[in-house]
Amino acid sequence: MIGRAASLSDWSCYSGTPEESLARFEAARGAPAHSDAHDGFALLLDYRAVRKAMSDHRRFLSEPQVLRPMLPRKAIPALEMDPPRHATWRAIFSRALAPGTDARMAPFIRDDIYRHLARLAPLGSCDIIAELCEPVPAETICHLMGIDDDRVPAIRHAAIAMFAAQGDPELFGQRQAAFGALTLAEVVDRRRQPRDDYLTSLAALEVKGRALDDDDYIVLFAAFLGAGHHSTTSAMASLVLALFGDPALRDRINADRGLVARAVEETLRLYPPFYGFFRRTTCPVEVEGTALAAGQDVYMGWAAANRDPAQFATPAAFDIDRSSTNHLSFGCGIHSCPGAALARIELRLLLETLLDTLPDLAIDGPVPPFAFGGGDYCYLPALPVRFAPKNLGDLT
Repeated sequence: MIGRAASLSDWSCYSGTPEESLARFEAARGAPAHSDAHDGFALLLDYRAVRKAMSDHRRFLSEPQVLRPMLPRKAIPALEMDPPRHATWRAIFSRALAPGTDARMAPFIRDDIYRHLARLAPLGSCDIIAELCEPVPAETICHLMGIDDDRVPAIRHAAIAMFAAQGDPELFGQRQAAFGALTLAEVVDRRRQPRDDYLTSLAALEVKGRALDDDDYIVLFAAFLGAGHHSTTSAMASLVLALFGDPALRDRINADRGLVARAVEETLRLYPPFYGFFRRTTCPVEVEGTALAAGQDVYMGWAAANRDPAQFATPAAFDIDRSSTNHLSFGCGIHSCPGAALARIELRLLLETLLDTLPDLAIDGPVPPFAFGGGDYCYLPALPVRFAPKNLGDLT
């Protein structure tokens, strides 16, 4: 066991590709491994261990930050906060993502997807990530918050640049300032001219009697756009790759739309947008027979857990017939993703609309490998596709 675990002794998302990381995770599977990167941390790789630790917020803290290296910024609201302050900030997201939000947002999402496809369909080919998977989730979050359409591209590009600088604290600070300038302007605008939107409620928000400051707003916007845009873009790209890269599977799902939800969950299991988050132990704790000291950083390996053969048969295969995936790609416990339902409906609508409008869509040539960017965020740099050119016409 020690020999296998040693294969991760220098691992971090900055030392290898996602493909290499998955291979190293498998070689070390069976007990908590250790890496010397980022001042040292343990890694949990098995499904049972990761799920148990993720559900134990008293002994495994999300504070001070969930990614490494740590950056010069405030904690991301709720995500990097533990009780008692976690509940107060989680409620901010819960108000924006109340039950029924996914259904309320569905017409906007469907219209945005169709609008992009109507522009692309006559071309016969495109990079579907740049032209569809990347803009749609940002537009969805901006619709949710009330940001005007003409402001979306600038905010979207600033967010992408900021997240990409995760591994460089100095550059991250510079890009966070640029992102903050754009997003804080939205807050100032709502204070001058309130509207009937969620952003106006944020502009007047107080937490325990304290008005939010500029840094609070910056990390709040980063949380919305990081979770709601960045990760959904990755999942959309993986969904297109998995389904339209296999014509037989594509045609099967097109003939039986009851399989769409299964396809979404299997994509999330096999291709999690984040490979994992960090926690810090509050006390000595034993995990799967291995002792962890108090104050130790611990990496919750979602990608490894999602491919644990003790939990999933043939875990490296995309299997549309799995009865249940029960993956960890949205986390679990009190820090599970509050936008999971919204992300799922975005993915479902993307797949359904592609099948409705471009059912012959296929992958066009070599696909670049998955890469890490902005921490443990896993993404496809590009995804060329082809299809029979057509005129979709206006959405009616």
